[in-house]
Formats: sequence, structure tokens, C-alpha cells
Amino acid sequence: MTNTKSSAQPPFDSVGFHITSALPLQTLRGIGMHHITSHDYHWDNRVRKNSYVLLQYTISGKGSFQTPDHTYPQQAGDLFLVQVPGDSQYSLPDDSECWDVLYLEFSSECLPLLYHIHQSCGPAFHLEASSTLPEQMKQLYADAISNQLASVFDNSKAAYAFLLDLADYALEHPALSSPRVTLAKNYLDSNYYNTDLNLDEVADTVGLSKYHLCREFNHLYGISPGKYLANLRLQKSCALLLQSRQHTIAEIASMVGFSNDNYFCKVFRKAFGTTPTQYRLQNQNYDLVRVLHDSHPRIPSDK
Repeated sequence: MTNTKSSAQPPFDSVGFHITSALPLQTLRGIGMHHITSHDYHWDNRVRKNSYVLLQYTISGKGSFQTPDHTYPQQAGDLFLVQVPGDSQYSLPDDSECWDVLYLEFSSECLPLLYHIHQSCGPAFHLEASSTLPEQMKQLYADAISNQLASVFDNSKAAYAFLLDLADYALEHPALSSPRVTLAKNYLDSNYYNTDLNLDEVADTVGLSKYHLCREFNHLYGISPGKYLANLRLQKSCALLLQSRQHTIAEIASMVGFSNDNYFCKVFRKAFGTTPTQYRLQNQNYDLVRVLHDSHPRIPSDK
């Protein structure tokens, strides 16, 4: 299939933003509305050149969004959120006469939030009638058209605020479910501190082969179970470094599942660009440090 765009479109406005700041800000790169009636309308994200995050929300009509594994019909209230370039495409299907959409393009700095949303809801989902997100998108569009996003910082604040609200909605309305894979994640959450924990054990516990566990876990959460475990251990270690100062680095390494402190320090430095000791010292001037997570971690007081 080729990458084409409908040539006949009513006069819906769109706005693009050229960001000149060297700061790594999450920004809105473009926003617009389309009234799509041509069945030549088709975007193949595999061959697109520019790099950004695309959100397309259906106002009315019917469209189609496809990934290698699934086709998602798009009707009023539906949206899809994808990385461009990427292995997905969208089009006006043969059985639809029109598709009215509002689209938003965000800078690639938004990718961590994209992955976070995908872990909960996948690349496409429906917004409930009670959601304020459609009105927020329409307000962003109105602000862009009327030049209310007049500076890089106005743009970034608006983009980031909306994406945080979208991520919050995704966490409150999880759409993905796979009982055995969910059990595997729960098993990792409960046993991450076991230095002998491995994928064979997890797969046997939930009744899947290691191959199927890795494939389904990655499909559901957007990350491999091994990488999820490594990230989980690092997250727990950060909390312990700041909140349990009576423990040594070696003790914390053991408490979160690392076999030795040298390996823990190597992994920690690679992930955060600093050593565990330096990370702890950076916050030593505070009497109390509150560690904020996007979930509720269960950190044992002792192994």
C-alpha cells in the first residue's frame, strides 16, 4: 500500500509549530482537523520520515487503524496514539463515507509517556462520555488557531498538561487484560528481591513457555519481562537509598535482588548517570524525602 492523503478536503485549519529551543521539552508540533471523504486517504507510518508522536481522535464518522496484530475500527470517541515512524497505518475504510478527526502531533520527548499509556490501554482506546479530554483537545486546537500558544514554554506547558491528563486517564481506565501475563507481572512485583528469580521460574509459575511469556508480556506492557524486572529493581533501590539510610549500598543491592553490589552500581550508573552513593548524597540535605511513583510500590522493610 502506498502513503497517500486525500486531495479533496473541506477548509479545516491546521497549525504547525517549529520549535527552535535547544531544551528537551515536550511540545506540540502540530494540530488540526480533517474531514476525510476520499478512500485514497491512507497513511503508512512505516515509510514516514519525520519523528513524532501522533494522536488522532475521532469526532464523527468511521475510520480504521491497523497494527501488525490487530485492526481497530475508529468511531466517535475513539483515539489512537502511536510513534511515527512505526509499524502501523490508518485509512478511510471502504464501508465509511466520511471520517472527521482531530489530530495532535507531539515531539519525540513524549515517547516515555506514550509507552506508559500503551502499557495500560494499548495503542487505541475509547474515551468515556464523562472524560474531559475531548474538550481539552478542542481547547488546544482553539488556542493554536488563535495564537494563544505564542511561546515555546506556553506550547510545552499545554502539551505536557494534556499528556499527563491522558496518562492519568489511561491508568484509571486500563483496557488490556491477559490473566496469565498479569499473574506473571504480579509475580515479578512480589518476588523482585529474590536474587535467584529468573524467567523460567516465572513462566513455570503461570503455565506459559518462556517464549510465549516474553512475547505476550511485551505485547501487553510494551517491555520485556526481563527489562521490567530490571527497571522495577532500580525503582525500589531509589526509594531505599533515600528512605533507608541505615542500610549500606551492598545491603540495598541485596534487598532489591542484585547478586552483588558491584553489579548493582554498574547497572544503576548506566541507568541514571550517577552512582548509588552519589544519588543518596544529592538528597542528604533534606530531613525527609518523599519518593513519588506512578504506582504504589510494595517495599519490604527487610528481605
